[in-house]
Amino acid sequence: MNTITDDRQMRALTGLDLATFCALAEPFAAGCQAEADARFSVEQPRQRRAGGGRKGLLISPEQKLLFLLFYLKTYPAFDVLGATFGLSRSKACVRAHRLAKALERTLRALGVLPARAIDSLAQMQAVFADVPVLLRDATERPYRRAQAAVDRPADYSGKKKALA
Repeated sequence: MNTITDDRQMRALTGLDLATFCALAEPFAAGCQAEADARFSVEQPRQRRAGGGRKGLLISPEQKLLFLLFYLKTYPAFDVLGATFGLSRSKACVRAHRLAKALERTLRALGVLPARAIDSLAQMQAVFADVPVLLRDATERPYRRAQAAVDRPADYSGKKKALA
């Protein structure tokens, strides 16, 4: 956080301006604490008192939020993320997933998460009834075709050749 000098750099790394980032840091700290309390009470009992044990490299809520927003904006490999923040790849993975839960808890508490979760096509049509055109982005990927000649027509997509 100390190396970020201006709004432009903050937007490039996290997608947020400095004022929004600072406003989110305090509720995020409470969300991290609530997530840690929930994790230790449900998943496993604490081995040490709260605050005991080795101190992590991401100490402040601002560092944790920067780490998570950088990950969510750029989606680097965990090797790259760990090297950027001085963590091992496994710790980068664990931290990213735990902090994502904390961010979700924070955004839900602030009331900025969508109120809906779409589970079926009928529900999606009801939610987007007033939208004239709904575009869905998809990528066609090659996959292994069936070896038996009778099973091949079901796999045929209409494409003649794979693009090089």
